[in-house]
This record gives sequence, C-alpha cells and structure tokens, in this order.
Amino acid sequence: MLSRMSDFLTRHRRKFIVTGVVVGGSIFLYKYAQNKLMEMQEKQAREFLEKSRRVQHFESTEKTCNQVILGMGAELIQAIIKECSTDELLEQLKQNPPNKLELWEEMKIQSFTRLTTFIYASSMLVVALRIQLNLLGGYLYQDTTTSSTDNKNNKKSPGKINDELKQQYLSLIRYFIQEGGLSDLIRLVRSKVIDVMRQLPLTKPLSLADTEQLFWSLQMAINSDPSTDPCSKMTKYLLPSQLPDYISGGAMMQKMFNETLDLLESDEASSVCSNNICRGFSLAVDAMAECYKHTLSSKATTSQQQNDFNVNTIQIALARVIPIVSSLTAKGFDSDTRPQNLATSLLTFYVISDKTKVLGANVYETFSST
Repeated sequence: MLSRMSDFLTRHRRKFIVTGVVVGGSIFLYKYAQNKLMEMQEKQAREFLEKSRRVQHFESTEKTCNQVILGMGAELIQAIIKECSTDELLEQLKQNPPNKLELWEEMKIQSFTRLTTFIYASSMLVVALRIQLNLLGGYLYQDTTTSSTDNKNNKKSPGKINDELKQQYLSLIRYFIQEGGLSDLIRLVRSKVIDVMRQLPLTKPLSLADTEQLFWSLQMAINSDPSTDPCSKMTKYLLPSQLPDYISGGAMMQKMFNETLDLLESDEASSVCSNNICRGFSLAVDAMAECYKHTLSSKATTSQQQNDFNVNTIQIALARVIPIVSSLTAKGFDSDTRPQNLATSLLTFYVISDKTKVLGANVYETFSST
C-alpha cells in the first residue's frame, strides 16, 4: 500500500509541484491585489477628505474676502468723494458769481473724474484683495496640513504664517488708500478727462449712446500709456515699490510680496480688471438712464407722454448731464439703500463677478497645493 502510494507520488510529482506553485501563486496574487485595492481605497479616501477640507477652507476664505472687500471698498469710496469733492463748487455756483462758466467747466472735469475714478479704483481694489487673501489663504491651508502631519509624527512645527505677518501683509494695500496710490490714480484720470472733454461745450447735446462713446474714449485715453495703464500696471498704484522699513516678516514676507506683485501684473489679473471696468461703465450708463427717465417723466403732463418716452433717443445738454454724473457719485457704499446707489452697485458687482471669483480660485489652488 505504501509502495503504491510512493510510486503514485513519484509519477505525479511534477503535477503536484506545478499545482502547488499555481495555488500558492494565486493566493499570493489575491493577497497582493487585495492589499493594492485597500491602498487605492485609502488613497482615494485621503484625497477626498483633503479635497473636502480644501473646499471648506476656500469657502471660508471667500467669505472673509468678501467682507474685507466691502469694508475697504466703502473706505476707498469715501476717500475718493473727499479728494474729488464738488461741494465747494456747488456752493459757489449757488451764489451766481461772474465766473459761473469757469466754475461749470471745473464742475464738468471734477464730476467725470470722480465717476471714472470710482470705476477704476473699485475694480483695482477688488482684484488686489482677491489675490492677496487667496494667496494668504493658500499658505494658511498649507500650514494647517503641515501641522496636522507633524502632529501625527509627534513633531512640533510652527506655522510659516503667524498673526503678525498676516496683518502686516494685508496692511500693504493701505498704500493705495492712505499713502498716495489713489492720489496718483486720480491725477492720471483727471488729466485724461481734461484731454477728452476740453473740447466739449456745455451746450453740446448728449444721448446715452453719446455718453457711452464718451466713456469709451476716456478708457482708451487712460489705458493708452503702457507705463501708467491702471489695468496692466496696478502695482504702480496699489502697493509700494518695495517693502516699507516698518514691515517685518523676513524672507517669508518678501516672498509673499514678490508673488503678489507678479500676480497683479499677470495677464489674467489685467484682463479681469479691464473687464470689470468696462462693466462698471455700463452700470454707470444704466444709472444715468434711470435719472434721464425720472427727470423727463416728471416734466411730462400726461401719462401718455410718460409712456411715449424712449430714453435712448433723448438728448440732454452736457450742462444738464453734469449734475446727474455728480449725483451718482455723491454717496458712498450703503448696502441698506434701495435702489442701490452706484458705489454700492459697483462693489457688489465686482465681488460677485465670475471672472473675479475664478481669479481668486486659481490663486488659492496654486498656493494651497505647492
């Protein structure tokens, strides 16, 4: 019996070896595939959780960004109103002085300068803050993930971005409002307004289409010089040329400052700023159209006459357009007023603009994942 068993094993030894190898290999491959599947599932779960955390952090950054924009935007608008005030001119005109024509000419320049500055400065501020806050948000997210990894490995690693650095970095934009950047922009805008409008007599009739063409001419004049164009040279107005002496933060602050300058001078930022400005002038024309309607309908004697008005065919003398332009920019940001004034409409539109949001998202993605 044993000899027959021995002979059987001898004859079929190769089969047993092959079968063993096949079975053993199959088990090994099964275990290997099972482990790889588990690793892949764990990797996908980690990536999903990281993406979820990043999305939540980005959304939180966006909310903070919107609040900062509206707060600083309101401050910017008030600074423009103060620097481009027409109050003194209006008071002098009420006295019916002998130099009334000269005062009206100055009123013309000041009113259009203020309106144009509203549109340019608001767009530039929104683009700058979107870039700054999303760049900072990206670095803060990196700090969070680095800190989380170090905790797992029982290491202590201080974050790159402390509160002092954060505050000093965000304070750089104060240069625009408080340290001369806005004044430089106003001087540029005023000089171009004078160039474009000096040949327009106060008696010249203007339709809304004429006003749109006038605004387009102003944009072309302001953007004509590559060295001073507010869209492509935002850094010239928004930030100091180098870090001020009172700003500390060392190499990290210098790195963030240089990155901010590069981003503000990028084609994407310039394109977003320019697009917002074009839309801003459209909002101004829409607001003027409402003023035209209100002014003319109030003079109509019958409801039929009011219904017959076609605001696009109406022409108004420039002297009557000037008070309308001045009134549009006489008040600052106020989210509670209905209907919204121009300052509120501009800032609100720039905040919710898809192009502005995409710019911020791209900046955040770049600096949160490097």
